[in-house]
Amino acid sequence: MAKFNLANLPKCGAKTRTGTPCQRYGNKINGRCKLHGGHSTGPKTKEGKLAVRVNALLSYLSWFCDNQFYMKIKLSDAEKALDAYLQLIDLLELERDPNEQARQACSIIEENRVELEMTKYYITQCHGPDALIVIQAALDQYYKDSDSQHLHFHIYTPIYPAPCFHNYLGSEAEHQLFKKTLVKSIKKQGIGYCPKAKPSPLMKELKKRSKGQKTSAKGAGLTAVDR
Repeated sequence: MAKFNLANLPKCGAKTRTGTPCQRYGNKINGRCKLHGGHSTGPKTKEGKLAVRVNALLSYLSWFCDNQFYMKIKLSDAEKALDAYLQLIDLLELERDPNEQARQACSIIEENRVELEMTKYYITQCHGPDALIVIQAALDQYYKDSDSQHLHFHIYTPIYPAPCFHNYLGSEAEHQLFKKTLVKSIKKQGIGYCPKAKPSPLMKELKKRSKGQKTSAKGAGLTAVDR
């Protein structure tokens, strides 16, 4: 027995390739059949919602001018970005633990990333170059934690830390790499394996200078004995 009467469902009505309305039954949610978006949930991410605006463009030139020359950014987006920037400033003043700063900054960026990317240079014009440093430092830490493609290389090489919102315990992506490396090491060498730490270039230079000073002191001592 059917759960509902098909006759009560609306016809899809979407324009087909022949130019006539689709005669298939649509669903109860949006009235479209499965061939014309009936199964679509619609965009969920901010980027997806922005892309939907372009799908029905009739004049690309006017849209391009609005974006590139007139900068028609929604007032709500600009206000949201400014509010997020002020939250970051408050975070710098109230939270002293740098690792906790980084964690909370990532939470702020997760909610306002697109808006901040859209307006970060406008905020810089209004609040000075320090504003860009604060915003970009928070964005970069978020991109590291989320293992964004353009900063993926940070797990393989050191990156000079930003002046704020830097997590000294490492990003989430670095933690994942550490876990994979640890599992691989245990499989190959066993649980008790501990590789010998390689000295950094700075430590090598200090050791070299220390050795040179000992040699000089020893030479000076032998000269004193000979006399």
